[in-house]
Amino acid sequence: MDAGCKIRHAGSPYAEDRMQIVDILLVLMVWAVWVVLAALLFFFLYWTIRLAIRHEKRRLPTPREIADQERRERMAAERVAQYRPRQRRPK
Repeated sequence: MDAGCKIRHAGSPYAEDRMQIVDILLVLMVWAVWVVLAALLFFFLYWTIRLAIRHEKRRLPTPREIADQERRERMAAERVAQYRPRQRRPK
């Protein structure tokens, strides 16, 4: 190889700068991926905990509440039957 060819293949004087820029871009891309994954994980945990709390608030009625409700329904049915006009028997 002659001297001119060596100079041509040595690259531009900005090759190191380009490599530094590529390194910086690579670091930024990796950082962005980590930030996105961290945000997704945060929101996944947030919604999981929120749904668990909402589910916990939905509780089953106690046996006393069930009995009270049944008693109220029975009394309402008796009231309706009491005020319903009696049907006459056919003669």
